[in-house]
Amino acid sequence: MTGEALKTQVKIGKICYVNCLPYYHRLKAQEGVELVYHETYPSKLNLALRCAKIDLGPISSLEYLNHQKNYYLLPDFAIGSRDFSGSVLLLSRERIEGLDKATIALTRQSLSSVALLKILFRFKYHFRNRFQVTHDDPETTLERHKATLVIGDEALFFQPKEFVYKYDLSELWWNWTGKPFCFSVWAVRKTFADENPDFVENFCRRLRENLERNLVDIETLIKDALGMDFLHPRFSKLFGYLFNLSYRLDPSMLDGLDLFYRLARRMNLSPDPRKLEFFEVG
Repeated sequence: MTGEALKTQVKIGKICYVNCLPYYHRLKAQEGVELVYHETYPSKLNLALRCAKIDLGPISSLEYLNHQKNYYLLPDFAIGSRDFSGSVLLLSRERIEGLDKATIALTRQSLSSVALLKILFRFKYHFRNRFQVTHDDPETTLERHKATLVIGDEALFFQPKEFVYKYDLSELWWNWTGKPFCFSVWAVRKTFADENPDFVENFCRRLRENLERNLVDIETLIKDALGMDFLHPRFSKLFGYLFNLSYRLDPSMLDGLDLFYRLARRMNLSPDPRKLEFFEVG
């Protein structure tokens, strides 16, 4: 048996959006461990962790609340925004004030963003809407609906053929609550963590070091990971986007997360929030 075959495989979830580059680019496993990535969009990663197709990874923040008895949070790690995110957008053919009672199209790729939109419409704008999940691209969807929720790279780089209003959901949340919004957290299955605490602790340390190394030099990150230099037409947009995102589950992000959870419960989108359980890193 070869040395390669002796490696322990750990299944890691990987969100297929550019906002995750600071976590994954140049991430190395400890000796004797092979990281096997399962790359897809957030709602599918939620299901993958729930069904034990992956051992740990980033999931929708609301997914943790819905199944928190099965997961530990990895300390410190998140994907969120303190004002605008740039990649969670409501695209609308008319101003948001005119969307009361309209049927709004939703992306199938998200859980937290969908809940955030419903919360904003109900409690900030006092709207009553219907929502319909769509698999079409934004242009096609806007031909059939007044507005559609788009996330990830599709939202970041969307260039409409005709004028549309763009509303950044985390900016709407920030202006309404004064709190940051946490779209994604890192979680590990409790059974895996309890059986492999040394690996999880080592992984947390490596992930933190890798994140800090990439965020301190975003220009090099974009160049190395995407092959873009500063002359590329998308470079400045990507640089500003990654610079503005928040990757720490710090006290202010936790404060925003707590409010999100309480409002989600009021809308019956989730169970009652329990005390957050973190994997303890020594």
